[in-house]
Amino acid sequence: MTMPTVQDLLKKKLQLQARIQMMQAKEETQKRKDDTRRKILVGAYIIDKHGRTDTIESLLEGLDMFLFRKGDRALFGLPAREEGDGDNTKPELS
Repeated sequence: MTMPTVQDLLKKKLQLQARIQMMQAKEETQKRKDDTRRKILVGAYIIDKHGRTDTIESLLEGLDMFLFRKGDRALFGLPAREEGDGDNTKPELS
């Protein structure tokens, strides 16, 4: 049995580092997918549980205050914010 050379060990180290990076990337991707799925389910629950017209209108009023990006607002049929309409930054959550 021959002893591995330094070069053999360095090659193995690089292979292991590449595998670790690939596994970490997969874990991060799954975390993002899980987070997105949670948000979808919470939204579906709110819409289903509070589907009454008055509650939906109240929800839209809240979203109007919360959403700032033009594309996000368009998803809910909200008009784009004017340039001078507030500071156009997301409020801090406490």
